Amino acid sequence: MKRSRRLPKKPYRPRPTRRDTPVAAALCAILIAAGGWLLSWWIVPIAALLTSAFWRGRGNIVSQVTWGAVAGWVILLLIDSVHGRTWALARAAGGAVFLPWGLLFPVTLLFAAGLAWSTATLVDAMRRATGY
Repeated sequence: MKRSRRLPKKPYRPRPTRRDTPVAAALCAILIAAGGWLLSWWIVPIAALLTSAFWRGRGNIVSQVTWGAVAGWVILLLIDSVHGRTWALARAAGGAVFLPWGLLFPVTLLFAAGLAWSTATLVDAMRRATGY
């Protein structure tokens, strides 16, 4: 009698969870890119406040707002670099704050990310404290 060979069982894998679309990040980036000309760096916490308050129910809203702020600030830096004087300004400002001019751009991105992260974290903590 011939025995049939069974294939080894594959380990069970749960279905991957569906991610939320990063609409909050995109809107935060658009607000920062559009409002940066009017309100300078103040637009970053304002845009983070608006987007995190509007999408307060999402679990990953803080990271979405943070990455949206970084994307918006990158858009502003790219628009500003079209004029051609960005590198000269970076060299001058880097010398004023004792940083190499190439390191000044990542530091500005960290500044925007820190502002947005802190604002979104405050809104999220207020939402959790009030239950709203």
